[in-house]
Amino acid sequence: MSDSPQQPQSTGANAQVQPPLTLHTQYVKDLSFESPNAPAVFGEAGQQAPQLDIQLNVGARPLQQRIFEVVLDIEVTAKLPQDRTAFHVSLSYGCVVSLGPQVPEERFEGVLLVDCAAIIFPFARRVIGDATRDGGFPPVLINPVDFAGLLQQRRAQAQAAQAGAPASSIN
Repeated sequence: MSDSPQQPQSTGANAQVQPPLTLHTQYVKDLSFESPNAPAVFGEAGQQAPQLDIQLNVGARPLQQRIFEVVLDIEVTAKLPQDRTAFHVSLSYGCVVSLGPQVPEERFEGVLLVDCAAIIFPFARRVIGDATRDGGFPPVLINPVDFAGLLQQRRAQAQAAQAGAPASSIN
């Protein structure tokens, strides 16, 4: 008799169970860093912390049946007094995922734009931090993001646009 716990026997049906989400790869799709006022901004940057404007967007597109590309777009602009740009960094960070057969189509949007975005966000955050540090500035560490809240906002804006569209088209 063995001391190890017994593994359940797998049947033909169980042996081919696919996970609900498979992350195949992730990658930097596009990265741009600009410091248009360098080197003058380095003297100013030490005197006063720049104002950061962070924009984030998530999108998904089908590649094949149940296989999708999810892209997280992040733009960070740091402004100094007198509206001078210290730096601007733009990142498109993507991944390719497949959704298992147990994920119904009505859940695709949430899984892709919330779950997948949350999985790749820490990697994109690190790329932004590294790019700003390598550009000569303190690393920008973006706070955690509520992707479910962003999806709810997106849905509310789409509903408002749909509700307003017929009224605005009536003359």
